[in-house]
Amino acid sequence: MRCPSSSCHLGPHCWQDPHGKKHHALRSHHLKRLIAFVEKGGTLESHGDVLDSFREELYLEERQRLESQQSKNKMGGTWGNSLPINININGIPPSSQTQVSDSTATPAMRPPAQAQVQEKDDLNIPGLRDVAVKKYTAWHEANVEDDALKAQFRQARDVALANGLDLKLIHEDHDPSFFTDKGIMVGIARQFVRDIGTWVRSLDSVPPPEEASLMVA
Repeated sequence: MRCPSSSCHLGPHCWQDPHGKKHHALRSHHLKRLIAFVEKGGTLESHGDVLDSFREELYLEERQRLESQQSKNKMGGTWGNSLPINININGIPPSSQTQVSDSTATPAMRPPAQAQVQEKDDLNIPGLRDVAVKKYTAWHEANVEDDALKAQFRQARDVALANGLDLKLIHEDHDPSFFTDKGIMVGIARQFVRDIGTWVRSLDSVPPPEEASLMVA
């Protein structure tokens, strides 16, 4: 999987799409999957031999990267256009001047943080913060069968703890790219960021140990 083109600057390894000839950079987690594929008896003699699921993952990562870039560009334009505008009319006292500010601006001109109401501050995660990250990871592992996927969730856990992130911070940032940049598969990163609220709500539906013992009795 070394790049056959001397003009490609994506790195030493990349996958060249046989259809569009587009180059996709291969990171460490991509190469590990390809190695596992070969070790299980798969054939990998050319760029056209990679599995369809592997191609779809690369396509998805590329789309997510482009969408993230477009979102950042739009956010920069929104903030630039949302500054208050003061209109001064000669002969009229300052108290009567017309002012156009965020309070009268259209929703499209307001900062995203004010335009969207989210439930991030209401997230109540019980227990020690690092232990909660580990329990959350175990919940994800229990919902998949593939050992490689389980390992990816554990790797996401290790990245979070190594950077001092608890579940509430991850939920507030909502940034899967932080984990993909550390080598986590894009699908695993999106689930790890997205499902925190679901996991917390599932805890509310489980009775405390003393109540559970009474129900059994």
